[in-house]
Amino acid sequence: MNFAAWALSPVTYDVDKPLLIDASHPEHSVSFNQLKNQVQQLVAGLKAIGIQRGDCVCVNAFNNISYNVLYLGVIGAGAIFTGVNPAYSEHELAHHLNLVGAKVMIVEPSMLEKSTRAAESCGFSKSRIFAFDVHDPMPQNTGVQSWSTLLGYGIGEFDNGCDPEKTVAAYQSSSGTSGLPKAAMIPHSYLISQATLRTGGSELPYEVCRLTPLAPMHAFATPIVASSIRIGSPTYILRRYDETEFIHSIERYHITETWLPPPPILSIAKSPLATKTALQSLRQIWHGGAPLSNNDQMPLQGLLHPEANISPVWGMTEVGWITTVAWSSRRTDDTVGGPLKGFKVRVIDDNGRPLEEPGATGELQILAPHPMLGYLNNAEANKEIFTVDSHGKWVNSGDIGYVTEQCNILIVDRKKDLIKVRGWQVSPSEVESRLRQHPDILDVAVVGVPLGNGLGELVRANVVRRNESMSESEIQQFAAVSLAKYKVPTDIVFSDSIPRNPTGKILRRLLRERPPETGEKQSITKPRFGGLGRQMYGKSLLG
Repeated sequence: MNFAAWALSPVTYDVDKPLLIDASHPEHSVSFNQLKNQVQQLVAGLKAIGIQRGDCVCVNAFNNISYNVLYLGVIGAGAIFTGVNPAYSEHELAHHLNLVGAKVMIVEPSMLEKSTRAAESCGFSKSRIFAFDVHDPMPQNTGVQSWSTLLGYGIGEFDNGCDPEKTVAAYQSSSGTSGLPKAAMIPHSYLISQATLRTGGSELPYEVCRLTPLAPMHAFATPIVASSIRIGSPTYILRRYDETEFIHSIERYHITETWLPPPPILSIAKSPLATKTALQSLRQIWHGGAPLSNNDQMPLQGLLHPEANISPVWGMTEVGWITTVAWSSRRTDDTVGGPLKGFKVRVIDDNGRPLEEPGATGELQILAPHPMLGYLNNAEANKEIFTVDSHGKWVNSGDIGYVTEQCNILIVDRKKDLIKVRGWQVSPSEVESRLRQHPDILDVAVVGVPLGNGLGELVRANVVRRNESMSESEIQQFAAVSLAKYKVPTDIVFSDSIPRNPTGKILRRLLRERPPETGEKQSITKPRFGGLGRQMYGKSLLG
């Protein structure tokens, strides 16, 4: 079944009540009936301009309620949806367009100039570019049509002739376990399965009302809107993450469920707006995309309703959500919960052999019910990511960890991020977790810096500090209280911000490329954020 047809199949709730609502302008909303009608109008429009099954449509826009019309309309027409990061440079955008072979682009007006140049460098005609002029007016004399012209061809039928297990619905960008960004081929069955995991479960002791500030093209956000449509939960959408607006939205709309990357969970707890009154409606926060220890989340936990949960999600673009903590449970350790229905997780050694001993540490492999079909036109990366045996096709996660006796997963670190200090392994996330406990450290990222001549690496901490008087030695003394000497950073770099991707994952490659000299006098000035990192997190982390 086509994913869009599944998401918009008949439901049992009031189909005329507001379903998707603009959190900043709640007078703007769509009901189930309005959403389905607009999606089917877009299906007809795309087919009218020649889009056929398997063609790719690229969307370059920030989140809003109409973004979901694009997402479901493209997939509903039998085409392949790909969303790009609005922060992409012209070069990055051109690379992605060439990679996926896009036939049409739908772009926010503010990004038209950059997107048009990138498209033209790929041989794209302006007639195949449409302005997504929902929030911003159409610029004059661009030669580009409004996307609304695609809604004037009547009502189209969903393309249900595909095999959901074998047909690509979306190309999602992923770095995989290594290398440059790749296009993961996501089948319809993956999207249906992920949304279904968020619609089941026992009766909740609260009425579900959701708020999402996530970048909609990211795998972490994939299950949210489709599951909201299926169960009829009103879902408020923030165009971009803003801490003040986020907290006000929770209080104003009595939000019960939301999704966040780790940085806001750390910063919200320090906000004067984050009172128990403002956050009392919240019952569930899911976080994913980067490690966050139980200790790190406790300051925010203390501001929530006594029954509220902050639950980690472990996942990857290639398979979606893998584990989480059930609503009725509360994490008391640093595990990321147990495998979701249909998933299996095992540990392998450096030679790819499964480790059966309880607590054995190695790379985690996932057997998913509906994984990606592979990376587009990248046989070498597919060979690296998949391991096939008698049990099925396992996906190599690139994460190092182990399975506890309670069948929960504990992530130690990324395989490629572990630091070797005089033969000892140092986990960057362990050092980061300790340093985040310092009241004057707003954010931190730890990387290994090669010493050369086979001497291994040194531990470098990139620190965003609240107080400029904080010294390198003060940080080292604080770390040494609970860390072994070889884990204490020997190099401290004071930064204005930490480069992250849209879900808060630290872009360590950018930090490793910094010069190896040590010393407090260094300063990284406004490093480039990957994805929407700066728009989403810069304000909240830097005050």
